[in-house]
Amino acid sequence: MYWEYNTYDEYQVKDKVEKHNLSIEVVKLLLSRGIDSDDNIQKFLNASVEDLEDPFDFERMEEVVEKVIRAKDNKSKVFIYGDYDVDGITASVYLTIVFNLIGIETSYYIPNRMDEGYGLNRQAIDYVNERSGKVIITVDTGINSLEDFEYAKSLGIDVIITDHHKIIKDKKEKLLVINPKLSKNYRFKYLSGAGVGFKVACAVYKKLGVDPKHLYEHLDIVMIGTIADVMPLTDENRIIVKNGLIALKDTKIKGLRSLLRYLKLSPKNISTTDISFFVSPLLNALGRIGKSRTGADFFLEGNDSELYSIIEDMKKSNNKRRILERKIFNEINDEVEKIEDKDSLKYLFLKSHDWHPGVIGVVASRLSVRYNIPVILISLQNNFGKASCRSVAGINIFNILNDMSDTLVRFGGHDLAAGFIVAKSQLEIVESAIAKGIGESTKKYKKDIIKIDYNYPLEMVDDNFIGELAKISPFGSANPYPLFVDSDLKFVRVKKFGVEDKHFKTFLEKNGKLYSAVGFNLAHKIDEDDYMDKTFEIVYYPEKICYNNNKIIQIKIEDIRIEN
Repeated sequence: MYWEYNTYDEYQVKDKVEKHNLSIEVVKLLLSRGIDSDDNIQKFLNASVEDLEDPFDFERMEEVVEKVIRAKDNKSKVFIYGDYDVDGITASVYLTIVFNLIGIETSYYIPNRMDEGYGLNRQAIDYVNERSGKVIITVDTGINSLEDFEYAKSLGIDVIITDHHKIIKDKKEKLLVINPKLSKNYRFKYLSGAGVGFKVACAVYKKLGVDPKHLYEHLDIVMIGTIADVMPLTDENRIIVKNGLIALKDTKIKGLRSLLRYLKLSPKNISTTDISFFVSPLLNALGRIGKSRTGADFFLEGNDSELYSIIEDMKKSNNKRRILERKIFNEINDEVEKIEDKDSLKYLFLKSHDWHPGVIGVVASRLSVRYNIPVILISLQNNFGKASCRSVAGINIFNILNDMSDTLVRFGGHDLAAGFIVAKSQLEIVESAIAKGIGESTKKYKKDIIKIDYNYPLEMVDDNFIGELAKISPFGSANPYPLFVDSDLKFVRVKKFGVEDKHFKTFLEKNGKLYSAVGFNLAHKIDEDDYMDKTFEIVYYPEKICYNNNKIIQIKIEDIRIEN
C-alpha cells in the first residue's frame, strides 16, 4: 500500500483559518476535499436545508405536482411503487408518510424480487386498479416497457416515474420522468432514489404552501436510503444525511427506535458507518429473500408486538442471507484461489442455477474488492439470467452494458454497480462484449494508494480533536474519513477475530500511554510471534465509541508499516 500525503498551501490555510475562525486541522481537511471557496466552506459546514435546490428546477415537475394535487382534490388514491432495496423502500414509505400527513391518500407497493423482478409491471398495475388507485409514482425504479405504461393509461391511471439510475429502458417523450441524471436543468445529479422522492415531496408541499416541517422531521428515512445506496455525501446528499442524522435523534418512526434498541445503538451518537453496517443490512435482508413489503411495513407499524415480529424476521432473513452469501462466496473463492497467476485475471463472469438472485450482488462486491477486478455473477432461472455486476475505479460497468443494450432484456445501475437480465442464449455474446469493454478501458485503478491528510500524533487526540473532526462529518462516499499518520508505536496484546481471523484488536503504546485500537482486514500484516519486538507506523482515524456504557476514543487503523 502506497501512502500519498495531501499537500497544502500554507498561505491559503492561514487565510481560511482567519476568515472562518476555524482550526488549522479543519481547514486542511476542507481543502483536501476541494472545498476552498468561502461560500462553499460555509455551505459545507452548515449543511442547511435552506441551501437545497429548488425542486421545480426539474423539467416537468409542475406536471408531476399537478397530478398529485388533482388526486388530493378528487380524493383519489396515490400508490408509491418502490424498488425492493433499502433505497426503494425508504423512498416509498417517506412519500407515503409525508403525503398522508397533508391529506393525500397514499399507500405503497413493493414488488417481490423473486416473482416480479425490477420495474413497474402489469401485476402491480392491476393491484393498484383493484384498489381504485389513480396515480402511480415509481421511486428508485422505472417501467419495464412502454406497453405497461399504455396499460396503466387505459385503466385511467397516471404514471409518474422517479428514478436516479442512468437509463430508463424504452424511455419515450410521453413518459413523465423525474431523474436528475436525465435532467438538463437540475444541477445536482447524484441524489438517491429516496432523495428524488424527497424532491417530489418538497415540490408538492411548496405548491400547496404547506409548512415543510414534516418533510424535515422524517429526513432520517431519506438519510438511510441515501447511505444504503452509497451516494456521494456531498452537496444535497450531505444536507440530507446531516439533517437526517439529527432527525434520527428524535425519530418519529417507532420501528427505528425499536431497531436501534435491538442493535444497541444510541440515536444521539449514531454514525453513517452504523447505518451502513448495522441498520441497512437488516432492512435489506428482507428484500433479498423476497419480503420487501415487510421492510416497508416496518416503518409504519405502531404495534410493539408486530414490530418485534418484524425485527425477528429481519434477524432470521439476515442470517439466511449470510449463509447463502458465504456459500456462494466460498464456492467461487475456492476456485479462484486455485489459479496460480492471479495477476492475469482481468474479470470474473460466472453463472449458476443454484445461486439466489437476491444475494449475488453482495458476493460480487466482496469478490471485486478482494481481487480488484470487475465481477459479474449471474443467477440462472428458466431461460433467463439475472446478473449483478460490481466494478472497480476506472472501469465503468454501466457504460459497457449501455454499449450492448440491444443484447439485454433490461439493465440499469451506476458506474461501479449495475445489473441486467439476459436470455440464456445470449450469455456468450454478453461475456464477449464485457471482456472487450474491460479490455478497452484506458483508466488504471491505483488500488494501492491510500490518501493521507497529515501527520497527527496520538497523544494529541482528545475530545476536542474528535469534536473538530465532527465538523467535517458525516463521512462516506466522496467525503471519506480523515486519515492521519503516527509512528514509533508498539502493539500490546493483539487479539485476532472475525471470519478467518481477518481483523484484530490491540492497544497502541507510545511514551508509556495506551490507546485502544482495531484494524479491519489487516490481521495478515501482524506476525503473532514477533510483533512485540517491533515498532510500527500506522494510518488511522480516531472515533468515539460506546464500550461497557462508557464513551471511549478508539483508534481505527487503516494501514500498518513495520519500522524495525
